Amino acid sequence: MRRMSTLVVTAAMAAGVVFTALPAQSAAAYEVTCNVPEMHQQITRLRDRANSQDRSGDHSGARSTRSQADALQRRMQWCIDAENNL
Repeated sequence: MRRMSTLVVTAAMAAGVVFTALPAQSAAAYEVTCNVPEMHQQITRLRDRANSQDRSGDHSGARSTRSQADALQRRMQWCIDAENNL
């Protein structure tokens, strides 16, 4: 029983070391690329689709599509702000 506990603790400690090392490596390798014109076109397509869904009576679908467009609009603005702050 004691041997099993020691193995479990050792494995947990080793996994903890690996787990704590991963975010640092991931953050260093993470790079965001933004294609603002493409994002703008996608926002326009999403808003057009939302308007079409509204006309067809699918109001909940239109709300969902508009929220996707709004999220993409915010992300595009973050990209623009990041480029301006370089």
